Amino acid sequence: MVICGGGLAGLLLARQLRRELPDLCITLIDRMARPLPDACHKVGESSVECGCQYLEELGLKDYMLKEQLVKLGLRFFPGGGDLPLHQRTEIGPVSEPMVRSYQMDRGKIENDLREMNAEDGVTMIEGCKVSDIQISQDGSDHRVVYEGNEQLGIPGGEIMTRWVVDATGRQAIMRKRMKTTRGSPHNAHAGWFRVKGRVDLKDMVPESETEWHERPCNNERWRSTNHFMGVGYWAWLIPLSTGRTSVGLVIHDDEHDVSNIAGLDNCMAFLRKHEPHLAKLVSQYEVEDFLCLKGYSHNVARCWSPDRWALVGEAGAFVDPLYSPGTDFIAAANKYTAEMICTDYAIKNGALERGEDLGCKDLAEKANHLNILYRSMWGGCIDLFRRASPVYGHPSAMSAKVFMDNFFYWSFTCHMVHQKLFALSPQDYAPYGAIGLRFLELGSFMQGFLSEWAKMAPEEQRVEFVGAPNYPSILVDAHVAVGERWSYKETLEYMQMRAPQAEEAVAEIVLRVVQQLGPDQSAELLEKSEFGKLGLQYSVHRLEGETKIGKARRDHMTVMGRDVERTLGRIQRHPQAAEARALLVSMSAV
Repeated sequence: MVICGGGLAGLLLARQLRRELPDLCITLIDRMARPLPDACHKVGESSVECGCQYLEELGLKDYMLKEQLVKLGLRFFPGGGDLPLHQRTEIGPVSEPMVRSYQMDRGKIENDLREMNAEDGVTMIEGCKVSDIQISQDGSDHRVVYEGNEQLGIPGGEIMTRWVVDATGRQAIMRKRMKTTRGSPHNAHAGWFRVKGRVDLKDMVPESETEWHERPCNNERWRSTNHFMGVGYWAWLIPLSTGRTSVGLVIHDDEHDVSNIAGLDNCMAFLRKHEPHLAKLVSQYEVEDFLCLKGYSHNVARCWSPDRWALVGEAGAFVDPLYSPGTDFIAAANKYTAEMICTDYAIKNGALERGEDLGCKDLAEKANHLNILYRSMWGGCIDLFRRASPVYGHPSAMSAKVFMDNFFYWSFTCHMVHQKLFALSPQDYAPYGAIGLRFLELGSFMQGFLSEWAKMAPEEQRVEFVGAPNYPSILVDAHVAVGERWSYKETLEYMQMRAPQAEEAVAEIVLRVVQQLGPDQSAELLEKSEFGKLGLQYSVHRLEGETKIGKARRDHMTVMGRDVERTLGRIQRHPQAAEARALLVSMSAV
């Protein structure tokens, strides 16, 4: 097989296939030759659990611990940056995460992966550009043509190959040629740069602010992916193992013009206006580079074909950098690609004739199923961001969003990839898919609900630390479970346990908000968010609990309900909270 592109996606795929199919002959072609510069200017320095579990599965755990940075989770400061950092809401981990994630210096890791792959027997053709890919549709081999590099003394050539994978990133040779690019409902843009040195956000807060400096993980906040957020934008700080810091700005064009990311001066001007305290800190460091992407989000019609080609990484689809999902999508796409190749190998060697269960009747069915799963993952992920612009400026809504988004991610998405549910036949996958569909319904409702709430009832900043996740809690249990490996039966039982808890969490957040807003605004909010279609139920017992105090009230709550309140805090009830609760009774089965 030939992998076109030597970025993170292509390099990890080559490493994976050397382990799963050691007899496979793999050639990787990339237009850049080693050595790549440290802090190579690419999207995807921050990663989260799903992608990092994939890295560790590929035998990279010791390497990541030694050569990259262990990440202290995701940390958020929503609500706008006019006030000093210690006067803003902080949302972040209360302890070192049990399941690791990493901050990656892309230049270093890609250099090192190239060396590892060469040692593993991958043929590396570096410094040469792929000029043509001719896809065969009659079962014969494909033809990949590449240009030579006179400076490196490498002649051009062509390779006949059974499989070809496009991992060329935004160049996306095959996606563009085959016209399989699809649009995105999410319109956002990013500009980012690297500075020399470690930018530590604790330097934004005077030492006299002891409460802020004594919060959990106070000396290690710099290892988080730190987000500074306001209506329609967010900025990031990401530390790199080579001693640099990545600084970025994302803007949504429903609130801010794309010109704000057009050049370093424009980005800094935006930060000085909206995040002046962050801008002041960053301006003390030497800038090394700058890059921007306009309209970075895109979808794809298909990434896998029975004609034996695949698209991985940004050559396929891209969603958004918030929550650092890029490596997750690499993990999913690479695993799906390996599943296609292994299935093709088995079919070619007579597995179907021998009655072996490959989860499909032929390669076309396998490709169709994987494309559906990938597009569903993209659709669920894009929904997290396309309506989030007002939420970034609303501390309470953002706190609720982080709580629910984490729960959905840890309860379904991670297990979808790492428990290999994609290897099941469409029929056997159906019960998992039904649970996934319910998670999508709950998630879509929650995104719309929080967005409408943020627009309807703006709130002031408040000095508060929100644990994400709090310990102990169901949310922590869900996080820890990401590291488990189960049978299909155990995975289904786990998801069947988590699905009603997700419904409880959504119901509790809705109950909190309507009691805070009162009946008039709540009626409007529930109608706009189409709450009645969700099918949530509030028992008389649960609603009666809101008339009680202390232990009597807690006894009327589920464990998940108590977790929600312990994490998000108590609310200030509207004088007509009882009338607001009555709206929920009229709109749900009691």
